[in-house]
Amino acid sequence: MKYCLDASALIDLGERHYPERLKVFAPIWEHLYSGIESGDIISVDYVKIELEKKADDWRKDFLDRANRMFIISNDIESEYAKIIRDIELRDNLNINKHRERFMSGADPWVIALAKNTGESIVVSAETKSLADYGLGPVCNLLGVKHMNLVQFFEANNIGV
Repeated sequence: MKYCLDASALIDLGERHYPERLKVFAPIWEHLYSGIESGDIISVDYVKIELEKKADDWRKDFLDRANRMFIISNDIESEYAKIIRDIELRDNLNINKHRERFMSGADPWVIALAKNTGESIVVSAETKSLADYGLGPVCNLLGVKHMNLVQFFEANNIGV
């Protein structure tokens, strides 16, 4: 199983809830880096760009260590174009103030990566509704599996 991590999941992991510097969270970080090394935990270059916007020590160190998880390809770009077309054709995704944020950010790229790699699961920490273009609800609408960090920990028996 591959997991496609969104910036919100990585920010929650490293800055908000599970800082790498605390030993109690070592199993989480060991699993994360092992998954990145094996290619089971991936993301897109656009997530890396979002993380680079705030240049603190944790982000710089993480990006240096996890650089290989961030990928892009012509196939992902083609899948992205299909997702954008699909979103534009859906009546239940009305144009609102949140649409531009969603469409210009990394979220549709993360979905494209998940669709392009097959049975991948998007992992995010977003809790927004479909009307607000929350990543989880948009994934569900487009038939892409989604989970939050706690579900990711449970699915991978992290901390057990």
